[in-house]
Formats: sequence, structure tokens, C-alpha cells
Amino acid sequence: MEIRININEYADVSYIKKLLSKVKGVVSVETDEDVTYSWSKIENSDEFKQLIEQSRNEIKNGEHEEFSQELIDSIFSKK
Repeated sequence: MEIRININEYADVSYIKKLLSKVKGVVSVETDEDVTYSWSKIENSDEFKQLIEQSRNEIKNGEHEEFSQELIDSIFSKK
């Protein structure tokens, strides 16, 4: 059986491998570093273009909310 885990570029791969190798029943932990995603590849994808178009339509139709800087600061505990 296989489990596939996708991680972002900032993940500590060696720590994750070490952690997973200690789990009971795990036989091996392998990484495929050939799979990388560049920002330009994401920007040029059809999914990204659809998402941007959807976002533009929502803004155009007034389907968005604006938040005050005070609210944003309170959420992120800035004083």
C-alpha cells in the first residue's frame, strides 16, 4: 500500500522522512524531488486562469467584502 503526501517548498523534508520512518508499519519513505511546481507553471495553468476569471467576475458583480485595516490587525494581533 502507498500513501502519497504533497508538501510545499518550505517543508522540512528530512524531518518529515525521519518522522514517518518511526511510525509502526512504515517499511520505507521515499521522496520524488523531480516533481516541482514553479510559479510560472501555476500562472499558466488553465485552473489558475479560471480562478482569476471567477475572482474578477465576483468583484465586478459586487460579490466581495472589504475589511478595515483595524479588523485585519485584530485578526493578526497587531497593535
